Amino acid sequence: MDDLRARHEQLLETHHGALREAADGLLAEAEWSLATTALLLAADGSVRSQVVAVGDLGRWIDHLGPDLDSFVRLRRQGVGTEEAYARCRDLEGDTFLSAWQALQGRHPLVSHDDLNHFAVLSQQGFSRTPRNLLVVMNWGDQVTAFLVSCERLRRERQAPPASPEAF
Repeated sequence: MDDLRARHEQLLETHHGALREAADGLLAEAEWSLATTALLLAADGSVRSQVVAVGDLGRWIDHLGPDLDSFVRLRRQGVGTEEAYARCRDLEGDTFLSAWQALQGRHPLVSHDDLNHFAVLSQQGFSRTPRNLLVVMNWGDQVTAFLVSCERLRRERQAPPASPEAF
């Protein structure tokens, strides 16, 4: 956990300008909605930071559709792949089978449930005092999300520049 926290802190320093832009947008919003500002960061690709609406995260992160959520939930509960597949096939039939076929050859990083969790996390951050910004990081092999205080960014902006040391 400490390693992940350190990696997140490093991201905050690397993407400081985008964080400020996203925080300013979030602070200007009167109420939370799926259009609420979030910041999406990527470890690779041409766009490494992007201010997005929470509801649009699914457009930018490859994810499983809702028809596979029950399978993912079972797997996360420790049910084996074959048993989870059989249960979902029996319960959901063709809907599950079609979603499973569409998945073949793809390697989505998050489930539909995960996208919903990001929205809930954003709501929690929005309701905090001081307000917190949702930051979602696509590492390429996994996705993590965390909240950053907008007050922290505001304090850093107001801090006087460090004076150079005299020789």
